[in-house]
Amino acid sequence: MTRASTVHLKNDRYRDADGILSIVRDGLCHRCGSCVGVCPAGTFATDPDGYPRVVADCIHCNICVRCCSGHTVDYPALGESLYGPAGYSFGSLMGPVRAAHIGCAAEPEVRRLGSSGGLVTGLLLHLLKSGMIRGALVAVEDPADPSLGKGIIARTPAQIREAAQSRYTTTPSFAALFEIRDEPGPFAVVGLPCQIHALRHLQRLDPRWRERIPLVIGLLCHYSLPALGTRESARLVAPPGARLQHTRYRQSGERGWPHNTLEMTFSDGTRWRAPYGPAQVFNVLARAAPLGRCLMCLDAASEFADVSVGDPWIRNERGEWKYEDPDGWSSVLVRTPAGEAALNHAAAAGAVTLQAIPPAEVERGQHEMMSEKKEGASLRIRARRLIGLSVPAYPFPLPRAPGSRWAPEIISWLMRIPPSIGWVRRLMLGMGFSSFGAYWINRRIRKRRKRAERP
Repeated sequence: MTRASTVHLKNDRYRDADGILSIVRDGLCHRCGSCVGVCPAGTFATDPDGYPRVVADCIHCNICVRCCSGHTVDYPALGESLYGPAGYSFGSLMGPVRAAHIGCAAEPEVRRLGSSGGLVTGLLLHLLKSGMIRGALVAVEDPADPSLGKGIIARTPAQIREAAQSRYTTTPSFAALFEIRDEPGPFAVVGLPCQIHALRHLQRLDPRWRERIPLVIGLLCHYSLPALGTRESARLVAPPGARLQHTRYRQSGERGWPHNTLEMTFSDGTRWRAPYGPAQVFNVLARAAPLGRCLMCLDAASEFADVSVGDPWIRNERGEWKYEDPDGWSSVLVRTPAGEAALNHAAAAGAVTLQAIPPAEVERGQHEMMSEKKEGASLRIRARRLIGLSVPAYPFPLPRAPGSRWAPEIISWLMRIPPSIGWVRRLMLGMGFSSFGAYWINRRIRKRRKRAERP
């Protein structure tokens, strides 16, 4: 019996379809869609908020719970399975790294489509064109609800291009795994850390999934914005009688990266664009809507992907963006031989452009996010356990948070109480995206820049 299976047997409260519903009720569901995708019987579908719901009889195989990354993730066991007995040690901020790059899609149009450098899109287009994959699991806007994302198996270049640019909202995209359960592959997948955890669980349970999905591309992730924040923001800024038609969380403007930001298109053809950059937009949305299970996730860097990709938030010694370019770059962490081979093949064919950088640069640029996920999440888990709330069954010692982390965490917890009241949440969103909010936030940005420029 494996260590992972022992963990699950000790938690019989979570078993089969009823167990998945209990995970949802206990606030442990990521809404990643994996339980929908891994179930061999099609027991689940997703509801309008991205949570799983039962639509067919359960066959009691318990695969859904055994793969659920909301319930538990055995980081050391997954690390050993992917990197070998001595290749992984839980606690580092980035996980194992063979090489680091900044990169972009070589085709200018593809590069401009992306949130930063369009590298993931360029890589997938090359792999599909060269026959190295039959398709890729990617996230697109949900046409039924533009505040949500959904997963598709992209089998054509047009479908891969449709998925360009990150979806920062609730996106149960791994429900699409169900579509390829009987296909031999090979397929690539693009996912968030929580989704990759579930997939690696599945690959340990059933080796056929390792052959079916030989390449996993992970996205660096702080949290997934709840669809509720996007929906209510859209209602606040929509013209009278218009409905939300499209949402682009990192739409490029005239200045390009890093100034790309939230843009909403409405049914009357009008567009609304946030008055500041992505970090400030995400702060407004994240503070006004519950982040749920994301606040207990320990993985910011997609540690179990073959390749991890994010934005190059890397500053030089003067405090300026080191790799700022209007067309954008992506930061790339190569983790496995499979990831290295795919990237090198694409680079040799001229599909992507890569420039080697020290891995420490990526860690330095994402340090605040990565340390917050490791230390802040462990502190929240201990606090929830202390007051009797459900927590993930992490079967290993949690990182110790330094004393300096306590005060910001307590303030953050207190600030998350008011938005649980609907009218307060709407007031916060309205203020955040108002002229006053834009003035106040941009004023803070200018002050930070001045401080950074001081010798």
